[in-house]
Amino acid sequence: MSDVFMMGSIVVGAVNAALATALLGLYGGVYAKTKSAFTLALLLFAAAFLLHNLLAIFSYTTMMPYVPPGLTPYLIAIGVLEACGLGAIVYTATR
Repeated sequence: MSDVFMMGSIVVGAVNAALATALLGLYGGVYAKTKSAFTLALLLFAAAFLLHNLLAIFSYTTMMPYVPPGLTPYLIAIGVLEACGLGAIVYTATR
């Protein structure tokens, strides 16, 4: 069962990376128009989330055999909660 949770964590990490990439595109467009320091900070925020998720995907795929089975439900829960937060940010940024 832990392999299912780990594979789910990898999929959720990929979704989070896609959402962070969407935020980079949205904030990049706003920054090109406004040159605002706040928007630049949002760009850095989105880039940090993208790098975090790319590193998570890499670490989950390479370290899967070493992750204790009791930890895997928490890893996917953290990823799902992050996806909800990033999804809410993308939703509000596109309105």
